[in-house]
Parts: sequence; structure tokens; C-alpha cells
Amino acid sequence: MKTFRINYDIADTRRGDNTRNQLFRPIIMPGYLYVHGINLFLSPNFKSADNSYRVSIEWKKKPDFKLFYTFDPDNDGTQVVNTTWDSVAFRFITGADDLEVKKFSAESGDNYLVLRTTGIKDSLENEITDFYLHYNAGMREFWNDKRTIKYSLVLQPFINVDHFMSGVSFGNGFIGKYNRPDSIATGERRAVIAHEIGHYYMSDLEAWAGKNSEGQWFNEGFNDYLTYFNLVRCNMMNAEEFEKVFNRIFNSLYASSIKNTPNDKIFENFWKLGDYTKLPYWRGEIFAFYLDNQIALDTKNKSSLRNLMLGLKKIVKSRSQIMFTNQEFINAVNKYLPGKPFGRIFDNSILNGNPIDFSHEHLLPFYKINTKGLVPVLTITDTRKFLNHYQIK
Repeated sequence: MKTFRINYDIADTRRGDNTRNQLFRPIIMPGYLYVHGINLFLSPNFKSADNSYRVSIEWKKKPDFKLFYTFDPDNDGTQVVNTTWDSVAFRFITGADDLEVKKFSAESGDNYLVLRTTGIKDSLENEITDFYLHYNAGMREFWNDKRTIKYSLVLQPFINVDHFMSGVSFGNGFIGKYNRPDSIATGERRAVIAHEIGHYYMSDLEAWAGKNSEGQWFNEGFNDYLTYFNLVRCNMMNAEEFEKVFNRIFNSLYASSIKNTPNDKIFENFWKLGDYTKLPYWRGEIFAFYLDNQIALDTKNKSSLRNLMLGLKKIVKSRSQIMFTNQEFINAVNKYLPGKPFGRIFDNSILNGNPIDFSHEHLLPFYKINTKGLVPVLTITDTRKFLNHYQIK
């Protein structure tokens, strides 16, 4: 086996300050570094017998500040890294003169809270840690998940960007960037963190991607609904908050001028931004809400969307391909809805992009939907029954 030694410098390639640049492009400033491995480490274009590549990483001149490797979280940059190319490519390195790494244990293994401490109070650190421990325990219970992992929760401020929070999941953790450190673990920011944690628990289950990332209706949209499902179940979202969130989602989709875009045409328009970036989320989470209701009704509350999700995991568990096909999804749902033409419903709502007409659909009795123009408006009529539905059956 040949060994290559390569020396090179890295540069800040951002063009303006916005959420995408600060989440995905290198940031190299006095006292602060943030760079994804895919932007930092060269990608091999040759093949090995087992398709794996070992890499060894060391600094020629280490920055003066503390570093954190999401691919080697116990290494502060002073030790040589020996790992696989995949491990470093799909993770990132960050460092700052005010970086703090808090290591704590949970039933899932070692966890790391990584913050830039300027403006952060100790009470906020404790709030974030408590939220993560409680929510992570709830997710493990929901998914019957026994895996252990070194999970990193990295939270940093945007620079000259006024956006409440955006985040990216990177397999064994989450990078979240925010505008103000006043309420990171509450409200919408808490939902963003919970959504990204959800990607870890769904990391071994994906919808068929097609040629244009066509599985985002499930990978993002269903993950969003399951985020709300579990926030309610963990007593972190009440009925009023759920109602408010869903009415915002209903309005976003049903009032959108591009709501009827077919699923396989969304990605080719993605960089037009606007509603195209969120359409799979809205469509998927509303479809998941609809499906959760139909499963509960048809099984007389013996099952919910959770049972379907666990069933899908069983389908892909014994094979190397974690991606299920559209037909496998339809077949899995048909077990719970034998009397419904679900294949036609799926094609119409997900593939063809026609929003569900809730004026003709039965929902669980604690939900009531009216319409304002073409937009559904959700009301929760019985809080106790609503909360009970989101418990594990």
C-alpha cells in the first residue's frame, strides 16, 4: 500500500455573510475556525479493495486556540488523528479562543456539548444539557434504540447574520448556529435541535432518493413530524404550541404558489430558494400527520405512526441498503390501512404534489379542521386526549 504525504493551506471562501455560507463554507478568522472535512481534506478518486481509505492528520502549525474534531472528540488538536477518509470528510473541525467542551455521560454513551462561551451563562449550559439528556432518552425509547455513540452537540453564534437558528446533522452530532444565545433550548430553537437529533435516530432508514433527492418528503418531512411527536411525548411541547406550529405549516404549504410542484421537480429548482427549500418538509410532515391519524383511527388507537416507522426499520435492517422503495412504503402502510387505496393517495399527495383535502378526511376526535380560503386551520378540542395519543402504545 502506498502512503502519500500532502501539505497544503486552507482559505476562507465565503462570499458574504448568510446562513448557508456560515454553515457550509470555511470560516477562518482571528480567534475562530470552522471548516467541514469535505472542504478541507482531498477526496481520493482511486479505488481500494474494500473501498476504505485511511488518513492521518496533524497540524504543521496548530492555532493558538482550542480545537474540537467531531470525528475525534477527545482530541483537542494536539494528537495525530488516524481514521478513515469517510469519517473526516463528513464531519468538521472547529476552534475558537472562547471554545468550551463539556463532556457528559448518558445511557447512549459519551456526549459533548461544544459552545463558544461569549454571552453564554452557566444556567444556559445546564438548560441545554438537561434538554439533550431528557430528549435523547425519549428518542431512544421511541425507537427502541440500543446503540452507543460519541454524540457532539455544537452550538455557535452566526456572525453578522440575524437568523434565529439553522443547523446541519453530521451523523454523530449536530452543528447549530444562532443569532442570540438567550433561549437556545426553548421554542423554535429547541425544535431545530430536536429535528437534528432525530436525523441520528433515522440515520439507518431513508426513502428512495431517485435522481433528484426525491426522498426528502420522508427524510426531512417525516423527521419534522416525529420531532413534534416526541417533543409532545417528552412534555416539551404543549397543545397550544403544536396547534400554532401546524397552522403555520398548513399556511406555508397551502398558500404557496408552488405547492403543486411534482416531487421529482423540487430539487432541480432548489437553488431558486424560497419555498422550494422547504416544500419537501411541509409536504412530508403534513402527510405524516395525516397518516398518523389514519393509522390510529383504523387500528382503534392500537397503533400510530411509530409502529409504521419501526416496521420500516425492520424491512431494511437485514440488508446493506437502508433505503426503502416507494412500493415498500406503500406495502408497509397497507398493513394498517387495508381498506384504503393508499397507493393512489401516496402518488397523488407525495409524488404528484396535490395537497390533501382535509375537508373530506376524518381525523382523531380531538382534532378539528376548518378552512380559511384553501388553507386548513387546525384546532385541538381535547388537550388530555391529544397528549395521550402521543404516548407510546
